[in-house]
Amino acid sequence: MADKTENKAYDKILRENIGQFFLSLSEKYLDIPIAKSEELKDQLYTTLEKEADFLRIIHSPSGEKFILHLEFQTKDERDMIYRMQEYFGILRKKYGLPVRQLVIYLGASPSKMQTQLREEEVFRGFALKSLHELDYQVILESEIPEEIMLAILCNFKKEEAQEVLSKIIQRLQELSKDAMTLQKYIRQLLVLSRLRNLTAFTTKQLQDMALVYDIEKDALYQKGEQIGIQKGEQIGELKTKIQGIQKALTQGKLTSEEIADLFEVSLDFIIKVKAGEIS
Repeated sequence: MADKTENKAYDKILRENIGQFFLSLSEKYLDIPIAKSEELKDQLYTTLEKEADFLRIIHSPSGEKFILHLEFQTKDERDMIYRMQEYFGILRKKYGLPVRQLVIYLGASPSKMQTQLREEEVFRGFALKSLHELDYQVILESEIPEEIMLAILCNFKKEEAQEVLSKIIQRLQELSKDAMTLQKYIRQLLVLSRLRNLTAFTTKQLQDMALVYDIEKDALYQKGEQIGIQKGEQIGELKTKIQGIQKALTQGKLTSEEIADLFEVSLDFIIKVKAGEIS
């Protein structure tokens, strides 16, 4: 089972790349036709704006056990139904018990609050697709490199892992705009390979295809070499990496974004090193 560090690595890759492939996957595997999409930048918070007014675990005479949730409402709130729905989901997830809810309205005028969800508002489940059940060849037909990397998590049928990995890497080579971009995809592919215990196979295939050291031929890497950034500094201990970043910043031949890419750290990390907050 992957530990928390590995899970963060997988999440980081998927979050970085999902914008490139999720619409394609939705059309292919969920049969959702898409004419246009708009990004929602709002974060979804799991905490509630306030605590529930009254919560108790009830044991009935018949042996039934459930959560009783009461809310006292002074205003005729139009969206109360959705707030109660949110409470319901959180309580159900946390306690695993049936939940009964009652809103006690304190206003003088008759309430017009919606008390029942409409059919289209009722959560009845979600679609589930396992990448391991999908034919990897379908993924390889994509023109999106970030999607093609997911082929390593798909069904290889009866093909050998080495053969499939070779095809995946070849497609990434075809679609990568430059050596630095290809190297990024290779790093991400190596991380994803852990989910299928294919790290050793992937590393060997990259070595056989002479791709592991291609970054040394990249213009940005050569530019870094000229200012004394050694390969060991890129992949070594944090202190060594920070020293390399400081050296690159001092020379001023690379932008902060280029340095972040070269050392595989966030731009915020570079900014903090530059400001002396990290040393």
